[in-house]
Amino acid sequence: MVGLGLLTLTPAASTAAPTAAAGADPAVTHPEWGATSAKNAKLRRGCHGYAYSYTLTPPDGDWALETFLVGPGGKAVGSGYFVTGKDTLSGTSSWRLCRHGIKGGVYTIKAKLSVQNGADLVEGWLPPSTFTLRKPR
Repeated sequence: MVGLGLLTLTPAASTAAPTAAAGADPAVTHPEWGATSAKNAKLRRGCHGYAYSYTLTPPDGDWALETFLVGPGGKAVGSGYFVTGKDTLSGTSSWRLCRHGIKGGVYTIKAKLSVQNGADLVEGWLPPSTFTLRKPR
């Protein structure tokens, strides 16, 4: 996986748009590259894992998928990272969230796919997906 080690995830990356690399426009959305999803859920007392899934059809090359969980009001609350050779083209993961630290409401999964094929690097976003986490009444 030449070049994928250059991708880093920092807290600032979860709220800021990445910079363009090798002429790629990271603001471009590529629905043909895959999707993310999560089921609506009720926030449980304490801290728990809340599952989400991804499925990819990337261009040829070694890929890396970064997922970002954005809560109500645009607050970044979680992230994930998947790569060629370690992860499959479709899978599930979870974010560990604590009810006392987050709000109920609509959450958005944003996902950036980067693909390195030789010297060429292409990156773009999967379509965002949303789900609702509701606090018990």
